Amino acid sequence: MSGSQQFPVMRVLVLMALSANAQAAVQGPPGSGMLGTMHDFSGEGYLVPVSGLQVGICSICHTPHSAITTSLLWNQKLTTATYTWGDASETHGGTPLPSSAHLGPSTKCLSCHDGSVAVGDTAVYYGMIGGKGAPGDTWDMGTLTVRLGAGGYGVGHVPSGSTVGDMSGNHPIAIPYPLNNSVGIYNNVRTGSRVDLTEFVANPNAPSHGIKLYTDDGTGKVSPGSAAGITGIECTSCHDPHNKATVDTPFLRGMNTGSTVGSGYLCLQCHIK
Repeated sequence: MSGSQQFPVMRVLVLMALSANAQAAVQGPPGSGMLGTMHDFSGEGYLVPVSGLQVGICSICHTPHSAITTSLLWNQKLTTATYTWGDASETHGGTPLPSSAHLGPSTKCLSCHDGSVAVGDTAVYYGMIGGKGAPGDTWDMGTLTVRLGAGGYGVGHVPSGSTVGDMSGNHPIAIPYPLNNSVGIYNNVRTGSRVDLTEFVANPNAPSHGIKLYTDDGTGKVSPGSAAGITGIECTSCHDPHNKATVDTPFLRGMNTGSTVGSGYLCLQCHIK
């Protein structure tokens, strides 16, 4: 191959490498897994769902067949609770606090953390869908654990027998983020008229901040990323549930302590104070 023929090939390879590096920079480093973390129910981690029952590390939340949803191949029963926010119905800036987070990923977090669904109340386990296993089995084939206590996880406490959870005292989720200091609509919630847009980092989704934002296209499709007028925050904006190499506990994308953006303090990655 002549030099003139090699040059376009090399240029394409260089451009591909630069594109891959740029994409990796936006997405951040890959997770290093859940083994040994509080999200590891395989027996190697913090909790074991049922004594003596072998569970795959991914099986609580995901299954390759007969999942509840094709998106993420979701296995854990989803919460259907709605939420109130105690002494507030809107933020200080007038953004309404949502009664539901069912469009985005937060509903998957709350399906364990609001206490309304048993951790391990799965659609499928060991190839079986619901029902009972072999004669003599005392546990549902689709259920790995018993309920560990409503509200025992600190978010959206749903009292036993109720369908309404209490989100009071928790940071709002499933609401718009003022990307590039502009208003928007997310999860059918519009940015409040009193929000001081200058008090927010223009794009916390940038690698230097490490926050994960989401877009809502208005049809019920929520995707990772950011776009003008349709960007919002979810539980997983600040938490990475798969990555034990996150910056700080519990699965935080920033530090729990600090006083500057450069120190990695999580709050300052979005809020200018």
